[in-house]
Amino acid sequence: MSGVLVSAGVLRAGDSPAGLKDAYGKWFAVGVGLPGHGLTGAEEQLLANQFTNITPENCLKPAYVHPTESVFAFAAGDALVALAGKYHLKINGHALVWHAACPAWFFKDQDQPAARELVLARMRSHIAAVAGRYAGKIGSWDVVNEALSDQPGEYLRPSKWTATIGGDFIAEAFLAAHKADPQAELYYNDYSIEHLGKREKALRLIRELQARGVRLDGIGIQGHWEVGKVPFKQIEESIIAFHKAGVKVMITELDLDVVPRKGHGADVGQQEKGTDDPYAAGCPPKVLQRQAADYAALFRLFRKHAGKISRVTFWNLHDGRSWLNYWPRQRTNYPLLWDRQLLPKPAFDAVMAVAREPLAVK
Repeated sequence: MSGVLVSAGVLRAGDSPAGLKDAYGKWFAVGVGLPGHGLTGAEEQLLANQFTNITPENCLKPAYVHPTESVFAFAAGDALVALAGKYHLKINGHALVWHAACPAWFFKDQDQPAARELVLARMRSHIAAVAGRYAGKIGSWDVVNEALSDQPGEYLRPSKWTATIGGDFIAEAFLAAHKADPQAELYYNDYSIEHLGKREKALRLIRELQARGVRLDGIGIQGHWEVGKVPFKQIEESIIAFHKAGVKVMITELDLDVVPRKGHGADVGQQEKGTDDPYAAGCPPKVLQRQAADYAALFRLFRKHAGKISRVTFWNLHDGRSWLNYWPRQRTNYPLLWDRQLLPKPAFDAVMAVAREPLAVK
């Protein structure tokens, strides 16, 4: 690695262009998930130098922004909007409706379960308040998050939304979001939809919403993958399939987990209890090199399909802020392009190198 390291690891002599947004902006936007507020000065510089788009990780999810029926907590969301304005960043709101991080009051009528019409009215009111507050400031929304089932033969995830409103809660959420801000783009966001079984469910959802005349602008493939296990073929097939279905395609929560897991699926947290923290003292160089190779292969794939992808968003700025330090268990993880000192890792160099490669001509 040649050159002089300056400015928290975001610019080095000999690197041209200096940032992800410069290297990839001609193909697709490059974004990052943020906690909403409380970034250090060095983190803000990293943000400004590398990215054009931001997504709040948690602060606009229902449990955080609407903890009780009569109380809204907009301070963190407002701070995020102010930060975006400071650096001229675009915002994708996340997420208006989700089965998790949703307070219980949505589904209660005093001490009884709430009826469909009450829950539907509350959902519409919540969307109107949140999306309406940020109309003209937040340009797009993940309207519904993770509503598809992981189980074979089951279409929608069983949740309090399906139990009270029914399967049409998704369409109703999109209709409410469009009413709250007719100018905002509206997305569906989910994990594992690159895999065939769940991909077919996502395509079914797209077709159903389109048949009803419900506005759906794009679909987000959550890129929570593991080093050495990235499903490149399935990712490519899904990008092509979703694009063909007539919606924008985004990679929305990109990180590459380096800590081996014992299990997968909805109960992974239970399976991981009691496991160790193998990289507490640091990530082995050979693991970082494997991660760099996987990131390079991913961005080579994204470049290949740049006409189909509108945005790639990393899920936080650097290793120290990643959710993968806490899920599916407490451990020391290294899933992003910058380390805890905000210095670029081999993965950053690899991704930047891909931007300089000549495109293959077929």
